[in-house]
Amino acid sequence: MDSSCVSLLVPRQLLDHPDAFLQGTFASSSSAEDNRTAYVIVVTRADSSHKASVGCICNEANKSPSPGSSTVWVTLRTHSHISLISLMILGRQVPLNEVNLVFFDLNEICQSELISKKFPYVKENDHANDVVPYFIHCVQRDARNRQPQRRKEPLMLLLLLVLRLFLALSWMPKVILEALNSCLITRLDYSSSFLQQFLLRITQIKKIQEEARSGKRSLLFGRLLTMIAVDVLVGVGVACIISCYASVGDIYSSFCSWTKVLAATVLRLLDWLSGAPAGLKLNQPLTRALSAFFSYHVHLWILYLDLADPMLRGVAWVLVWVGMCGASIQVAILSDLLDLATLHLHCFYIYGARLYNLQTSLLGSQWRAFRGHKWNPLKQRVDTYDVGGPVSLRRVLTAVVFTLVVFLLPTTTIYYLVFILLRIGLKLVRGLLSLIVWVLNINPLYLILLNFAASNRVKGDIYFSTVVDGQEEETAKGAPDSPLLLSLNTWPSSLSSILMDSTPDTFPPRPAPNWSFIMSSIMFGEQLL
Repeated sequence: MDSSCVSLLVPRQLLDHPDAFLQGTFASSSSAEDNRTAYVIVVTRADSSHKASVGCICNEANKSPSPGSSTVWVTLRTHSHISLISLMILGRQVPLNEVNLVFFDLNEICQSELISKKFPYVKENDHANDVVPYFIHCVQRDARNRQPQRRKEPLMLLLLLVLRLFLALSWMPKVILEALNSCLITRLDYSSSFLQQFLLRITQIKKIQEEARSGKRSLLFGRLLTMIAVDVLVGVGVACIISCYASVGDIYSSFCSWTKVLAATVLRLLDWLSGAPAGLKLNQPLTRALSAFFSYHVHLWILYLDLADPMLRGVAWVLVWVGMCGASIQVAILSDLLDLATLHLHCFYIYGARLYNLQTSLLGSQWRAFRGHKWNPLKQRVDTYDVGGPVSLRRVLTAVVFTLVVFLLPTTTIYYLVFILLRIGLKLVRGLLSLIVWVLNINPLYLILLNFAASNRVKGDIYFSTVVDGQEEETAKGAPDSPLLLSLNTWPSSLSSILMDSTPDTFPPRPAPNWSFIMSSIMFGEQLL
């Protein structure tokens, strides 16, 4: 047999354990370059069964069970400290100075959910030279196989009953809201914050039900349960505080008053633009026509709110009661109400952007035509062209159109800039509300508490250290060729890595602006914000 390098991993829980057989697994790999064979032996537990054992605990001298036909046989002494007595591989005694004896805490490895994600196990890998993933896989697999089937606690049964009742009651509303959300996205290109948040909440509750039914106490289960509990408590608290000062009718009346004040402000802004805003000399016929056009839309919007008042008042009652499902749903409702109250401003932005884009595109095409060029949409390039007729007449007509657009463009640009600034301001407010909803949805309170308590469930980092206590000295006295003693320790992962590892599809992505899209939309008006 060639020289070998053996890594033997032993749980600290075997300290002072009586004589018993060691259960575990092992792997090996050979290297033809340095003529060495690497072994990794993982001891997971000790019991009285000799079947498939990899060694034994022998605290009495000259009393060691026979290894029989076992490929690997480890003999340990666990009295007062854990020490390696002998190691046999394929019937050959392995010198102890070729062994790395590694101690680890069994509870830390079994209870952690992050270690196996950070060190994923791949069956085809060379496990003897990639020890950590193989070691974690063996320990956690043995723990899962030995875990008894626990009966569900009364509190868990009550939680399952409440979840099933909620999902049964929300089945029909879920189907209707999914169809409505799909219709809004496909037909109107509008994404409702309330509909998305309500459907996400149903998905989160379904995930909690799956975890509770399987009996798992995972990080995902605790985080979702804590997040929904905090969200609902905050939502109920906000609703109670608001109800102490105003009723639903008062809140809706305030919303209508604020909407009319906003409409009156927009009318004053349009009246200001129809003159000489900031001393700018605008095209008076065009600015008066645009001001009258937009003012007419504002009056239509006020009339629409007056006619839809009974229906909107009933909707307000429904939304307030639905808002009791959590503060995130209340904020999502507020975001949709903001969009509803500023719908006319969104229309103004669309009109201004289309008019601005039309004039800038016309300006560019006439400039190219004046120089004898045109845009080829098939080849996506500028080509030269030659048409019949006098060249001077074509250039004169092009120059006339170009001049008209140049003189009308400043007036259109002023209206476009005003409406784009209003649109950006509304987008910032809506983005702030979306950020609040996202924070309420990813509430990491559960993970923060586990991290502060240094719980084994959030330990995901591993480091090795040499044993510096009296064990090494005492082992060296017993055997001149003593093994190298190492300690495998775990460390709590950082909160950022925990959030990344514990964020599945049941949590929404962080809202992030697409700056290149925003800047191109502002500059050219081709795409709408």
